[in-house]
Amino acid sequence: MTTQMDEVREKRTLGEVITSEKYYRWLLIGPLILTLAVFMLYPFFHCLYYSTQRYVPGQPNVFIGLDNFRYVLADAEFWSALGINLQVIVACIIIELVLGLAIALLWYREFRGQNLIRALCLLPLLVSPLVMSMIWAFIFQYDIGPINQLLLAAGLPQLNWLTPGWALFSISLITSWQWLPFSIFVLFAGLRGLPRDVFEAAKVDGASPWYTFRRITLPSLMPLVLIIVLLRTMWLIRLFDPLYGTTRGGSGTQSLDWVVFRTSFAYFDMGVGSTMALISLFLTIILCAILFRYLMKALGAIK
Repeated sequence: MTTQMDEVREKRTLGEVITSEKYYRWLLIGPLILTLAVFMLYPFFHCLYYSTQRYVPGQPNVFIGLDNFRYVLADAEFWSALGINLQVIVACIIIELVLGLAIALLWYREFRGQNLIRALCLLPLLVSPLVMSMIWAFIFQYDIGPINQLLLAAGLPQLNWLTPGWALFSISLITSWQWLPFSIFVLFAGLRGLPRDVFEAAKVDGASPWYTFRRITLPSLMPLVLIIVLLRTMWLIRLFDPLYGTTRGGSGTQSLDWVVFRTSFAYFDMGVGSTMALISLFLTIILCAILFRYLMKALGAIK
């Protein structure tokens, strides 16, 4: 009887220890730390190990130090892919910010059917990027694509949307169309959160709509604009699905991720592929750190 009482007391004491303030916070964040370790830290260090090896499947590893980094940094194809990524980033961010802000301003006014339109606007985000790119590949078809059929009906010449000269624009259009709702809803939420008394005071003072937008609305939305730029930059550097569903990296559209994929899983040069992935990660961190610094300055200016 005494032994059973002691066991119950020990179990109760263990529960009290686990739920105490000292250990309970670790109990809450433990699953997150485990997830990060399995899906982020392990792949990172595994990739870092391969970057120092001449690793080809079926052959023994050979330690070569920083030779892979020297090779990648001197590779013209790698820098060309980086340039393509930067072009897509600039094009997509400009399209999404301009159209997103314009649509958010239109939504700011009450109108009939607004909830239905807002719900329909979310549909592109609900579709897989790969499936979406395959749908757009059909839309851009030269002979039977709906866009070229409309051009023919209007008496205009057909265009080769997925050939050099147009392919990069088409990729940017596909990506912007799918992620435009993200910018719309973020900016719309920012507009709804702005204090109305400031705009009423500006209207009483005789400020024009353009002056109000330039001096009040846009500066107030600048932190949200920078958040969109920061997140979309991180996502666009990982551009892969639209390429796989349309050009397969051809027509001058091979991005960084496509070069990493081809080097690692088509040429089976895992060492160079891992090195490219690491350099891409470091460039992403540097670029996003710069954008994050501007975001903190904007938030400080608002406060």
